[in-house]
Order: sequence, then C-alpha cells, then structure tokens
Amino acid sequence: MKRFIDEWKGYFGDLPPYSHYLRDVLPERWVRFHALPDTRRYAETPEEAAIVFNRGRVLANRILKEGQNCLFISYFPNFDKYPLPYSHKLLDQFRLKYWFKWKYEDDPWGEEETIGFYGNEVRWFPEVYREALKDAAQDEERFLLMNRETSRIFAPYDGGFDCFMQNAEEVARLKCEFTEWLPPC
Repeated sequence: MKRFIDEWKGYFGDLPPYSHYLRDVLPERWVRFHALPDTRRYAETPEEAAIVFNRGRVLANRILKEGQNCLFISYFPNFDKYPLPYSHKLLDQFRLKYWFKWKYEDDPWGEEETIGFYGNEVRWFPEVYREALKDAAQDEERFLLMNRETSRIFAPYDGGFDCFMQNAEEVARLKCEFTEWLPPC
C-alpha cells in the first residue's frame, strides 16, 4: 500500500483522489463527457446501457490504455444516512484496501462530508469493469482509475465521465476528438 500512496502523492501531492474536488483544483486538466446523447443522465433501456458502456470504454481506452497498470480508487461518503462503503462489491472484486479518510470541508452543498478511500493496483481491461461502470452510471458506486505511467484519470459518475489529462493541450485534443459527447455550452 505504501507504493500506492507514494505514487499518488508523487503526481498529486496531498490532493485527495476525489474527482469532485480534483475538478475544482485542477480545472486546466479536467474535461467532462456525457454518457448519453441529449445530456440524459440515466440509461432506461439495454440499448442506452450499451451506449454508456461503449462511451466509457472508448474514453477509458484513450485515457488509460487497454492492459495498462492503473490505480483503482473507490470512495464512499461517510454520512449517517449512507453506509461506509456503499457495497462490498468493488472491495471484493478488486481486493481494495483501506487508504485513508478525508474531510471535504469545502463541499459545495455545505455538508462537510467525510470520505473513505480504498484502492489497489489493477490493469485496465474494459470487460473487467463492465459492471462497475454500470453501477457508477446508476450512482451505486464511486471510483476512479489513474494510469500509473501518465497520471491521467478516468472517473465515471451517474451521467458521464470526468477525465483528467496531463495538461490543457491534452484536454483540448480530447475535446476535439469527442466533441459530440461534450456538455452543451
């Protein structure tokens, strides 16, 4: 676990691996893509679920590279009304280990949530993550994957994908490549 922590800190210092926070402090590295056409948030049919998976697969392959070593980080809010974690599915499937808790004091909803982080080293193969992507699209799981060589991050959520590249130029190229998946201005 120490190598895992040192690797993250080598790229991001004391920033937590929480996409909602990272997009605020690293806006030049961040871009968001929608999972469905017409900015719809949730898949309602098997065909729409296939679109969500396909977009996630394509973006993650572009950002992470298939077969590449990644850090898989799952995070869970620790409110009284939410269990910690949401489920044990990701913990068990990816053998996630406890990393640390972090208090999100600048939470835009004013809730000052405490978040628990769990992680492990994995390889990115889209089919392995099919269920996890489906669960994230339904807001049943929260996680991100970071390419260990480049520090690029792919973070699915209910409605789309937050992507963190190495710099603003990479963000601009990715936006040009997937213009039709960007949120409307």
